[in-house]
Amino acid sequence: MKKLSVKMKITLWYTGLIVIILGAIFAAVLLATDKVLLLGVQNKLEEEVYDFAEELKIDNAGRLRLEKLDFLKDGVRLAVYHENGQMITGLVSSGLPATPFADELLQKAGNGQQNWFVYDFYFKPRHAENFYWVRGTVPLSSAYAERDKILWQCALFFPLLILLAALGGYWITKKAFRPVTRITEAAAQISSGSDLSKRIELEGADDEIDTLAKTFDGMFARLEAAFEAERQFTDDASHELRTPTSVIIAQAECGLQQPDSESKQQALQVVLQQARKMSKLVNQLLQLARADRHQASLDLEVFDLSELTEIVAEEAKGLAAAKAITLTAEIEPSVMVQADQTLLMRIWLNLLTNAVKYGRQQGQIWLTLTSDGQNAIGTVRDDGIGISADELPKIWKRFYRVNTARSGGADSGTGLGLAMVKWMVESHGGTVSVVSEIGVGSSFSFTIPLRPLEK
Repeated sequence: MKKLSVKMKITLWYTGLIVIILGAIFAAVLLATDKVLLLGVQNKLEEEVYDFAEELKIDNAGRLRLEKLDFLKDGVRLAVYHENGQMITGLVSSGLPATPFADELLQKAGNGQQNWFVYDFYFKPRHAENFYWVRGTVPLSSAYAERDKILWQCALFFPLLILLAALGGYWITKKAFRPVTRITEAAAQISSGSDLSKRIELEGADDEIDTLAKTFDGMFARLEAAFEAERQFTDDASHELRTPTSVIIAQAECGLQQPDSESKQQALQVVLQQARKMSKLVNQLLQLARADRHQASLDLEVFDLSELTEIVAEEAKGLAAAKAITLTAEIEPSVMVQADQTLLMRIWLNLLTNAVKYGRQQGQIWLTLTSDGQNAIGTVRDDGIGISADELPKIWKRFYRVNTARSGGADSGTGLGLAMVKWMVESHGGTVSVVSEIGVGSSFSFTIPLRPLEK
């Protein structure tokens, strides 16, 4: 058996609910109509009897004046009786059985085929010596006819209303679910890998489905960016690993072809250097991959960041001396942090190594460490070649090289240094930023909370 679609299920549910509601309304109308109409007939009967009694007058001879009286008003038949129950004049419903008089008491009389309401009023007209009865009768068939008319109107109107509700509900549901079809088609095309740029792009809906579509568009955009980043990462990683691998193979072949031990020694040195570069690259990739999976853990301990910074600065002075660069350190004493000591050392080393690598010959590097009471603030500034404003947002990407001037040379690095810095800083709950200008230099700053944030 074929399963019903969501649109059909909603339409059936909606239509069924309308049927239940209209059925309840029909039953309520049926019950209310009887009571309301019968009450209306009763009130009309009593009102006509009282009005007729007020119209009865006595002439000078002490007799009732019966001329000009209307004995049939709004379907109510009226008659006047002596005190003993003998009829004087008026209209009596045909077939009405004998009914005893009862003052101001509504009675129901019937002959098995038809029913009547009977209402009697015992009174004494003004200036009269005797009491009289005024009896009013009205057939209940008139009330039931009115009720049947209303019920027939309901019986004709309700099915039409149900049909309109079903058609309208189906049309609205179909229109509402039309974007879902587009979402499904877009998801199918993306899942097949044929078109990662596909978007739903609903216009003018501005409802929950529109919000869902926009959420999917955002998700598709992130998926496309992720796939593109994965392709770029694969290309870059392959390129970075291919170069040292080629060098290792070439040097190994060269060493094997050389009979003297000195050439072999040189070849082995190159092989070792390139192997270490590959090992460093692989280790960095592994750490970043663990960070992406949130599997990297920090070895937190309380230590003096000022002392650690001084140690790193002294080590970096040796690197800077090779290019005749002067490194000036301004370190606030006793900046105590609870952090991963190894990672903070690597943050300093990566930033200082970049500053030396891209600094000017006989240039300057300034290192500062301060505290604002909540964060340790570190800065490495150089007067090197600088970075253009267009490339600043991209320097944190893995394997990104700004230009040939910054990436060329034997010591060009892996292209993962700043990506590692960003991860190491943010893993501590800190921030990292850069300000740079071509030909002026660059300034990298980072903040590390003195205490880890509560999770």
